[in-house]
Amino acid sequence: MYQARITASDGTVRLVPLQENRTEHGFELVLSKDILSSPTEYVDFPEDYAPAYEGEDGYFAAANYLFRFTGHEDAEYNTGYTIMPFFGVKTPRACFVCIVTGLPEQHSFIVRRTEGVYTIHARFRLDGQPAEEDMKAEYRFLSCENADYSGMARAYREYQLNRGACVRLRDRMNEHISYLLDAPEIRIRLAWKPVPTPVEEQTPETEPPLHVAVDFDRVEEIMKACKAHGVDQAEFCLVGWNKSGHDGRWPTAFPVEEQLGGEEKLRALIRRAKEMGYRMVCHTNATDCYSISDVWSENLPMRDRSGAVQKNGQWGGGRMYNMCPLAGGEQYSAETLRRVHELGFEGLHYIDVVGVVRPYRCFSEEHPCSQKQFIASMCRLARLSSELMGGFQSEGCYDHMAGVMDMALYIDFSLLAKKPHALCDENVPLWQLVYHDIVLSNAGPTTVNYPVKDWLSRLKFIEYGCHPAIYIHSKFLSNNAHWMGTEDFTAGTPEEIGQSAALIRQSLDDYRAVQDLALTAMVRHEHLTDSIVCVTYENGARILCNYGEDAYCMDGTVVPPHDFIVLRP
Repeated sequence: MYQARITASDGTVRLVPLQENRTEHGFELVLSKDILSSPTEYVDFPEDYAPAYEGEDGYFAAANYLFRFTGHEDAEYNTGYTIMPFFGVKTPRACFVCIVTGLPEQHSFIVRRTEGVYTIHARFRLDGQPAEEDMKAEYRFLSCENADYSGMARAYREYQLNRGACVRLRDRMNEHISYLLDAPEIRIRLAWKPVPTPVEEQTPETEPPLHVAVDFDRVEEIMKACKAHGVDQAEFCLVGWNKSGHDGRWPTAFPVEEQLGGEEKLRALIRRAKEMGYRMVCHTNATDCYSISDVWSENLPMRDRSGAVQKNGQWGGGRMYNMCPLAGGEQYSAETLRRVHELGFEGLHYIDVVGVVRPYRCFSEEHPCSQKQFIASMCRLARLSSELMGGFQSEGCYDHMAGVMDMALYIDFSLLAKKPHALCDENVPLWQLVYHDIVLSNAGPTTVNYPVKDWLSRLKFIEYGCHPAIYIHSKFLSNNAHWMGTEDFTAGTPEEIGQSAALIRQSLDDYRAVQDLALTAMVRHEHLTDSIVCVTYENGARILCNYGEDAYCMDGTVVPPHDFIVLRP
């Protein structure tokens, strides 16, 4: 009999039996929410199911990482809330995927190595609050060609599609998604105050001066340069068009920043973009609030368990606070979307960070908000964006947003960075194997602006099935913590604008080689050698990426070093 380990808020621990149900592909474990009669911190599902041992072949798979069973010291890794609520296990004895099917909004996974024994299990984080639904995990066994991490991803993809959690792009096509399939996404950071801020709690009298990098007139010059370089279709996303620039006064967005040209100039720019055959959208926010906002109140931020306001980082508007959607945050954000639509923006509207922040919980007695309620609110705003403007995009794509998102700016911040934990071994495109033809995406910050970076970023762009995304003036932090890289697209002079336009065209040319696969599922990812990666799509097309220093030949076709080829059936 399987047991769950319940850790109560008072520190006591008890074991309780789990209900086991047989399923078509394996079995399901269930813990009724009614079992938790006292405040509980977290619940661990079986920790010793299908362990692995030092030196064995195989791996655990979670998020976009593989955890192999060799070369590690004893350690524990708590993944936290992951981008998808499933993990996979492949050992010499079994291969299966474990999908969190009940209370996924509060899951994490625990990976351990203890005296040469490796384990992984699901943990439900309750933070002393009642569970809103039963905790469930389904274990699906895999065999033959499905017994690897690609098969694990396919199993989860099947689960998502079968239950209607998301829909393939080709089955929800509209004119705006269709347009973007032929177009790069070009984000332009127009204006910002210093970040980190020198003034934590700002007022209109004390806020730092605004740095204007690109005004509305210069945006038109960028569009003209793109047209001159043969970029006939593009979606331009304006960042920092709002009052006081990027992250200036959220949730206050209006009036349109006068130092950029004001509202009339913005309306004229949107009309001009349409005349040139371009789409134009903008960047708004639904999760952050600043005390400089004209709708600020002490009731607007979320509260933590002690009753204190939930503080976040320091950005352009000063100290950022997590905004509670049930305390007015959703109302303010929805009103901003309606006013943005009235300006004339059309395309895939961008709401900042909602795809990369874990679901927040508010502990306020006046406006308590659970993770499930937070997710529901963000999804409503995403759907409103699509209804008004034609589509929705954000940073990242946590699984709970996959059913409402058309494009994700980037998925994995650790793509080429140091691995997040000593137990992690290899980054693989698990998310892309699930969602490639469901959400347009970039693999990580490194594949945004890749034409000004290196060959490695370019190959990752191809390997992970990315959509071209350019960020003009991605660098803006005073402390030089530039998460999209030190290389940048700029528009400070006519020469810089021309160079940027030429590189945008280069990214589009690379994309044209694989563009026909944008609506096709990625079904297998594998290493043919230490340096050759093969990505297979459901129509039989294969992309070979050569990370080595020597040419590689397959089926009579040569893949040059640091390059790729596409083999079609």
